[in-house]
Amino acid sequence: MQISYRFQFSQAHVLTGFLRNLQQVWWVRFKWPLALLFALALAVCVHEGFPVLAVVFAVGLALLLSAPAIARLALHRFRQSPFYNDEIDFSLSENGSHARGRHSEVRHGWEAYTKARRFKDGLLLCHGPDAFHWLPDAAAADPAAIAAAQQLARARIRDYREL
Repeated sequence: MQISYRFQFSQAHVLTGFLRNLQQVWWVRFKWPLALLFALALAVCVHEGFPVLAVVFAVGLALLLSAPAIARLALHRFRQSPFYNDEIDFSLSENGSHARGRHSEVRHGWEAYTKARRFKDGLLLCHGPDAFHWLPDAAAADPAAIAAAQQLARARIRDYREL
C-alpha cells in the first residue's frame, strides 16, 4: 500500500518541522526557567566579582536565547535554496519512503529512520539528530492515509512515540 503526502517545501513547512523537532528535546521545555536561572547567576557573578564564571553564564544564556535568531537566519538562507517552495510528493510504503520534487528525488529504507514522533498535526520521521521529514496531516492524500502512515511508522520504527 502506498501512502501519499503532497506539500510545498516552504518556509512555514520548514519552520513547523524545526519546531516539532525541538519539542522532543527535553531541555527545551525548561528553556525559560533555565534562562532566568542563568541570568540570576550571571548577575550574582558580576556583583560578587567572578568574571570567568560570569562569562560562562553569559555564554550559556546567549545559547539558550539564540534559537529564534538561528532559525531566522536558517530560513533566510533557505530562500536562496533550489528547494525553496518546491512541490514535494512524499510517499511511504513497506519498503520505506520516497520523496520527489522538481530538483531532487530521495529514497530511504526504514532502517534509515532512527525515531518517529506523532504530533496532533502530523508525523515527524527522524533520520539522525537534526535530519527529519515533517509530514503534516493537512498534506495527506486522504484521512485514511494519516492512520495508515501512523501504523506503518509504529510497525517499522523502533523508537515511535505519540506526543
